Amino acid sequence: MSKPPSKRRPVELSLEDQINLIKELEMFPKPTLRILSEKYRVGQSTIGDIVRK
Repeated sequence: MSKPPSKRRPVELSLEDQINLIKELEMFPKPTLRILSEKYRVGQSTIGDIVRK
């Protein structure tokens, strides 16, 4: 039998990184979620979740 796929470990940004990310989003021109996700090495959905908080 084959092994079940392993779950991915959730990635959490530090509070300082989250604050920096929000400040970057408020700048003009606005960076895209894709650019921010590549910079902070997290998924776009993680960036979207932080923005919605």
